[in-house]
Amino acid sequence: TLTRLHEALDGALAFVSGRSLSAIDRLFAPLSTAAVGCHGAEIRGADGRVTALTDPIPHSVRDFFQSLADAYPGTMLEDKLYSLALHYRLAPDARPALDAAVKAQQSLLAAEKVVVRSGKAVIDVKRLGIDKGTGVRALMREPPFLGRAPVFGGDDTTDADVFRILPELGGHGFSVGKAFEGAAYEFPSPRDVRQWLANLAEAGVAA
Repeated sequence: TLTRLHEALDGALAFVSGRSLSAIDRLFAPLSTAAVGCHGAEIRGADGRVTALTDPIPHSVRDFFQSLADAYPGTMLEDKLYSLALHYRLAPDARPALDAAVKAQQSLLAAEKVVVRSGKAVIDVKRLGIDKGTGVRALMREPPFLGRAPVFGGDDTTDADVFRILPELGGHGFSVGKAFEGAAYEFPSPRDVRQWLANLAEAGVAA
């Protein structure tokens, strides 16, 4: 389905994720498209060129979050170079302690110009001023996206940064499973999104 849409749109199909570009590629192989990775820190154009929009996460911040992962069994630090993700899905009871530890290090985080956001059983760490919205905005300046109106779907709290900028791009947004400000439509589940995409691929979409 995605391959057919990618071809029908002349390559104007992109994945937008908190994952790294390499992780996105592993998920969707053999399909390789334009993409926004690491919460907007890196983008890959339709021509395959990769651009970093910020510097890597500082070692001091990385070391702090690694110490948390080491201290709480069941947690895991995912190092994506330009962002970090501290997963605690297997240790949900650790969340209050993790939140308290992060709060106690606000001076370090502010000095290193990084921000922390909570997701689905994860604490995301990224550079100040960089988010999925800035990544999408940068991608929309490049062909084959230039001059098009983006259609974006998301289900995570960090996707709100894209919904927020859609009006300036003349775009449209839909959420999945819950309502988001800026989303014009809400799909009940990922299954419904997959069916909608399959219908688009079957009907053909205007490039």
